Amino acid sequence: MKLRILAIGVVNLLLLAGVAQGQTTTGFPQLPPVPQTGQLPANPAATNFTFIVAGDNRPASKTATQPKTLSRVLADAQRFNPAFFLWCGDTISGHTADGPTLKQQYGAFISIASAAKVPVFNAPGNHEMDLVTKNGNTTIETPSAQLLAFYLQYMYPPNSPSSAYGAFNFGNSRFIAMNTEEVAPSDLVRSPGRVVASGLKLDPGYVSPEQINLLTQDLAANKDKAHIFVFMHHPIKPNKAPAGLNVATANQLQQLFQNYANVSFVFAAHEHLYYNANTNTLTPPKWQSGSAPVYLITGGAGAPLDKCGTNTGYCGAYYHYLVVNVDGDTINVQVVALPEKLKKSKAKK
Repeated sequence: MKLRILAIGVVNLLLLAGVAQGQTTTGFPQLPPVPQTGQLPANPAATNFTFIVAGDNRPASKTATQPKTLSRVLADAQRFNPAFFLWCGDTISGHTADGPTLKQQYGAFISIASAAKVPVFNAPGNHEMDLVTKNGNTTIETPSAQLLAFYLQYMYPPNSPSSAYGAFNFGNSRFIAMNTEEVAPSDLVRSPGRVVASGLKLDPGYVSPEQINLLTQDLAANKDKAHIFVFMHHPIKPNKAPAGLNVATANQLQQLFQNYANVSFVFAAHEHLYYNANTNTLTPPKWQSGSAPVYLITGGAGAPLDKCGTNTGYCGAYYHYLVVNVDGDTINVQVVALPEKLKKSKAKK
């Protein structure tokens, strides 16, 4: 009996500790930072801070050698004194279930990510989560439970939740990382998905009802936050429609986010470019209390660049990252392009 009482007491202390740090007891589990990038200090009173958003640094070929652009992004961003980085996936070339290969690839990314000097939080992409297989004459990409296990092994600390989504608090804001690469039921009808130049048919992404249920709980439990930032890999509002998240899921999430006045920005990657779906200008609109969610794609951290499509909004095919400044109820976003790539690119409206 004494042992049971002691065990209950320990659990209660852990729960109280989580609440004391501003963590909700419903919704998404606590999101750990990328290993070797440090821990985020508790700072519940912060109302003015800066963070960086980027994604899609993965190598062009199946190698562990990261593109130099990744290091350049991390180094250049130091001048803004960020509190942390949000990363929108495709950290490795992946697309394999070979354990030693993945260990080497994740190790190379983690080693470079440590140069951020602050915690880096990642939402996984298709290269971390999907296998490439042959189906007749077609090469297809398919989310894999095996690759999820490898991702959790190398990118999460021991005894972490068995999901690749999570959330954390900083200052007056909540940050939610979604996994848009879950394993879908085999009989589920989804969007066709994009076919890239190599002939590979990309998966259109999938978000399970379980994840959406937890997301709904999380949003409801954090109405008191000034801002909620969501980051993911597959975009809800893509530059090129076939590159977007499965249409039915994207519509469901967009409607859900509209129900919460504090959902401020939704960041994604997958397309290797910068895309502002909200206006035809480079700089996205300033977010103020009462504004609608702003959707941005930031996939320019080192992967081979895409070409802009003809969709409305502003598109720029160059290497870049985003600087997000939270100032009370107001948010400003700056797009920082790496200079030599900006000169060679052609932005399309």
